[in-house]
Amino acid sequence: MRNLRISEHLVNYPNPTIGRHRPSMPSLYDSIYKCTYLWHSGVVIEIRPNELLTSPLAQKAAPWCTVLDNLELGIVLATQPWIVGAGLRRAEIERQLGVLAASLPIGNIYFQRVNRAVANLENRAVLLGSGDDRDRRFALTPEGFASFILNLLVLRSDPTLDGSEFEFKLELVAHWNLTLDRLLRSLPNISFPAGMQSFFDRLERVTVLGKPVITLELIKDAFNLRRLIAQQQTNVLGLKSQAEARLAQTHALSEFFRTADLSQLNIDGLGEHAALLKDSQALQEVVRTIAASGAPQLSARGQIIRYESYLDYLTRLEAEYLSGLSVVDINMFRRRVAGAGG
Repeated sequence: MRNLRISEHLVNYPNPTIGRHRPSMPSLYDSIYKCTYLWHSGVVIEIRPNELLTSPLAQKAAPWCTVLDNLELGIVLATQPWIVGAGLRRAEIERQLGVLAASLPIGNIYFQRVNRAVANLENRAVLLGSGDDRDRRFALTPEGFASFILNLLVLRSDPTLDGSEFEFKLELVAHWNLTLDRLLRSLPNISFPAGMQSFFDRLERVTVLGKPVITLELIKDAFNLRRLIAQQQTNVLGLKSQAEARLAQTHALSEFFRTADLSQLNIDGLGEHAALLKDSQALQEVVRTIAASGAPQLSARGQIIRYESYLDYLTRLEAEYLSGLSVVDINMFRRRVAGAGG
């Protein structure tokens, strides 16, 4: 295997890691999942799901491998082929989303928005369309379900600023576990939709650059409520650490400004205002007073308080959900489907 620079093969690729070397500070996600390895020009590229969904290399080879927002995830839910058969028309998808919007943070539902999202998902092979014009129907593809799984494994937003991503995925995963639990507790001769087993078989054969992407273990982890909450806790702890580092930095700057000779500072970056500040001791003292006060630290302290409150919310949330909801093993469900000949 050649020892090549990654830049020779990838353009704007986010944080690739060559071979089997892991990042120096692995996240909780890294400790749970084995990374996906893609072979390209004799180089093994380790790509974690978040990178896989944003990698130009992966998206060029597999357009379905992309970030899905809450509306698109809702469309995926509404068009599962074992539920909708040949598919749903755009107007029917809009109605289904209207029902989901009552309990999930999808945003405003109107035809133009849904129409654009459906067209985008079809272009990326997440949905398969059939028929013409208003009679055109759309159903989820195995590749689309693979994208759905990968998206459930990733949390991107700061939940204290926009909690809709986490809340959507939390409700979705909780509902999935509740539904599967009821199915597994049902009579052994329950009838599963025709083609369900073949759909999952095709899902496991989905590849990016010739390498498998989805496994039963990955699906199991995607719908694991404990993992989802633990991942969010890790994310928020990381954000809190960043805020604490900013607080320490602003404190150090405040101490510096208390005694610094501001007339000697290089402030050429201020342009025409630089001379005014250098020549005015009164202005320098105003700058010193503001910088040395506690004001610059208030923002960082506020962020820390916000993150601490959210971590308390996650702890209480975990206790509530896990006391009343079972985490279902997807492998048991697959065996039931296979045994039923779905």
